[in-house]
Order: sequence, then C-alpha cells, then structure tokens
Amino acid sequence: MATRSRKSPGIAPGVPRGVNIATTGSEIMLVDEPDGSTTVWVNGVPSSAMREEKDVLDFEYMRHEAAAIAAWNPPERMLALHVGAGVCTLPRFLAHRYPDSRHIAVDVDPELPSLARQWWDLPQAPRLRIRIQDGAECLVTRHDDSADLIVRDAFSGDTTPPALTTAQWWAQTRRVLRPGGLVIANVGTRPGHTAHRDDVRAAWNEWGSVVAIGEPAVLKGRRRGNVVLAAGATIDGDALKRYAASAPLPTGVSTTWQG
Repeated sequence: MATRSRKSPGIAPGVPRGVNIATTGSEIMLVDEPDGSTTVWVNGVPSSAMREEKDVLDFEYMRHEAAAIAAWNPPERMLALHVGAGVCTLPRFLAHRYPDSRHIAVDVDPELPSLARQWWDLPQAPRLRIRIQDGAECLVTRHDDSADLIVRDAFSGDTTPPALTTAQWWAQTRRVLRPGGLVIANVGTRPGHTAHRDDVRAAWNEWGSVVAIGEPAVLKGRRRGNVVLAAGATIDGDALKRYAASAPLPTGVSTTWQG
C-alpha cells in the first residue's frame, strides 16, 4: 500500500505511513486519507480513523453507534465502558459530545492504547482511563450497577472474539449496567456465514428488545458489513429513523433483526 501525503500534521507526527508497525498483539498501519483523516489498519483490517476534529466520526458504524447513544438520551454524568479500545476514536468523540461523561476503555493489546496516547489528543484520566485487560474479564470484575453504557467494539481480524458473544457475556452486561443503561455492540456479518447469529440471539434472549442499525443490504444478508446493535434501555425510534433518513449512506433501522 502506497504512502499518501500528510494531511493532518497533528496526528501521529513522525510515525511512518503505509508500513506495518509491530506490537505485541498486532500489526498496525497508518494511512493518510485525502479528507484529512488517518485510517488505522489492525492486522490487515481497517479499524478506525483519527483526525484533528473532535466532533467528526469517519467510520459509518461509529456514526451509527453515536446516533443510538444520542437517541437513548444518556445521563449527564454517564460512565461508559468501552470493550475494545483501539485508538479510542469513539471515547474521544463521546467525551467531547458529553463533557461531563467518563470513559473506561479496555484492550487486550498491551501496546496499542499507549501508542494512541502518543498519536493524538485523547482526554486524560479521569475523563478517559485506558486499561490493558481482556474484554470478557473486564465485565466479570466490575461491580453490579456500575456503568451506564457498554460499547463492545472488539475484533480479532474481522470477527468478534467468541468469549464476547456468549449468553454469559450478555448476562454480564445486564448485571453491570445501571437501570436504564444501554449496550452497544458492533457485529460483523458476511453473506453465507451464520456465526454472528448466536451473538444476536444471546442479545435478544437477555434483553428482549434489540435495535439494529446498518446498511439495508447488510441487514438483509446480501453484503458484508457491520451491524450495530443497541439493547437495554428504550431509545427514541423516531430519532433513529430521522438519523437514518439523513445519513450520507443508505441506512436501515430494524427492531426485528435476528441476523
């Protein structure tokens, strides 16, 4: 992959572009985009994007996540637990959007989160704490009723680690969330593959009501892509439909999606 000209000098200055950076758990590559963002590739998969603006999300699925959170009308001083930190793109955005919120981001990679601290202007503790921890363990070790929002965005390649898709994992989300809390889960899907369905079924069985947001062709199983699940608290369906209608790419909202 060719290195592109630098568009955002404030993002990871001096870090080479278009070449793999080896960490203990990953191969990471930064690629500058013409729009001024920098795409972060992890193990050959585009993972997230960094840019200087704090109020812009470049990845479509992250915009879906932010829209679901906005339609939930989060508490002013919410505590959010992010399972899968990456470079903390969504925690950074939410900390800006909701200034009194607090965020804990956990990642199994012992080096990537510390690199993210060096690469761009992430909020400091206590607004954003970054911990090296397994995504399943981080829920098991939390107290009951100790978070308002859980965001699961953890992948091994293009697949969510199996330990984060079980009925036990989803049961832990109920135990950890305060009354009225929300779970957001990023689910990768592919036509002809059904591995994600057990994950979706576990969400339905635990919470009884799930909203799915994604490209209509992806929701119908015709294209590969990401579907964002929102479970737990009641969210404003009309607000989500308005978001979908105005989204730059075709976007569907389903309250019956089973994968």
